[in-house]
Amino acid sequence: MKPFILVSVLAALLATAAGGASRPHLRLPYDLAARGSTVYVADGLRHQILRFDLKRRLLVVVAGTGKTGTSGDGGPARKARLTEPAEITLDPAGNLYFSDVNQGRVRRVDRRGIITTVGRVPAAAGVAVDPSGRYLAVSSIEGWVYRFDLVSGARERLAGDGTPVSSGNGGPAAEAQLNGPHDVTYEPNGDLLVSEATGVRRIDAQTGRIAKAFPQLGFKVVVGPNGTYFLMAGDPNGGKITQVKRNGDVVRVIGTGRLSRHVPRAPIGRVGFLPTDVEPVAGALLISEAQPVAAIRRLAAGSSTLTTFVR
Repeated sequence: MKPFILVSVLAALLATAAGGASRPHLRLPYDLAARGSTVYVADGLRHQILRFDLKRRLLVVVAGTGKTGTSGDGGPARKARLTEPAEITLDPAGNLYFSDVNQGRVRRVDRRGIITTVGRVPAAAGVAVDPSGRYLAVSSIEGWVYRFDLVSGARERLAGDGTPVSSGNGGPAAEAQLNGPHDVTYEPNGDLLVSEATGVRRIDAQTGRIAKAFPQLGFKVVVGPNGTYFLMAGDPNGGKITQVKRNGDVVRVIGTGRLSRHVPRAPIGRVGFLPTDVEPVAGALLISEAQPVAAIRRLAAGSSTLTTFVR
């Protein structure tokens, strides 16, 4: 299996962060998903999905016992075993889906808290539900993007053939090759963004053709407000978030690209961290970081200062 940039490198760096506590705390927040005043966190080193209440400032476990494995289908998600959940997404009905990169599975936690396996994808990394709620896209870092029909359960290959190169721009996505796709993100119009080692590409929902989306690199892309996008790039030495317009014009940059000491408040142009995700919420952005500490930061609308929200 090709190395998953965040999973294989950062988990090794942070493996000494073990140790229990009576209440959950973050260890390696890979991904965020928000709905109303609730934020879900995929914590790869805890092997759990957590839920954070923005109003009560309370962090609780939604899925996973904290022990690795892949058990529990058909029962309460909190009693199931997970192994390094990498990405999470919500459908319009409030069901939560997450990828388990090491187990090669995509699993669902429904609104009752029951966990099931939706499907199997080798080295499943990114997950995204389309705007209609009908389809779930899944990227495999071994070089594929698949789509599951959440009604019928059928799986189809959208792009890639397992060859670790990026090819086929301008042609049908089904005939293109993908270089380690880590992330998938649906746009409001149904187009699918695929983040590879060599950049971000877009699969047109109407034509099925694939093309380069932005000139900048990004191991993850998030759809932002007012037609903008957030691109995350970095390595264990640090990273940054670049907010761009659809044509690639830069709106702002968050982070220096290098690691520095964690402080509770930091200007966006001086913060040295390794971001893992961005989640727009009412009046703010939430940003998860893996280094120098595991935390979720908050950037209020109109502000240029990051504050530490939860650790």
